[in-house]
Amino acid sequence: MTITIIEGDAVRALGGGLAELCVAAFDTFDPAYLTGRLAHVSDPCAVLARNEEGTLTGFKLGYRRGGSLFYSWLGAVHPDARRQGLACAMMVRQHDWAARAGYRQVETRTRAANTAMIVLNLKSGFVITGFETDRHGTGVVTQRKMLA
Repeated sequence: MTITIIEGDAVRALGGGLAELCVAAFDTFDPAYLTGRLAHVSDPCAVLARNEEGTLTGFKLGYRRGGSLFYSWLGAVHPDARRQGLACAMMVRQHDWAARAGYRQVETRTRAANTAMIVLNLKSGFVITGFETDRHGTGVVTQRKMLA
């Protein structure tokens, strides 16, 4: 696996490829959700994982929220590449990049049913800072981490 980081317009240009991976990774995913929102976020950054053939197998995508908060918005790992520590490796790279870029905190939200992501976040230094029910009736957990 090769892990790289891209920023700004390079992230926006790859939006369709990120959406394709989300369609493969999630049972229900609307590509317009990613591409539509990506056009309006500030300072996007994506951590990309590619296999030996160069195929995109995972990503973590986030953007600036305020002066010192990086919002880790969306990530996916292709089903064929799961259980290899890829999500954790991409998270470490994302947080290292965010700290070097001057961010002091990382925040993320995930569905309450996504226990694997919640546990990974907790093991990575996040704390739970909130819980809400979204407009569809789905429980959502907010977690935040201070960066070094």
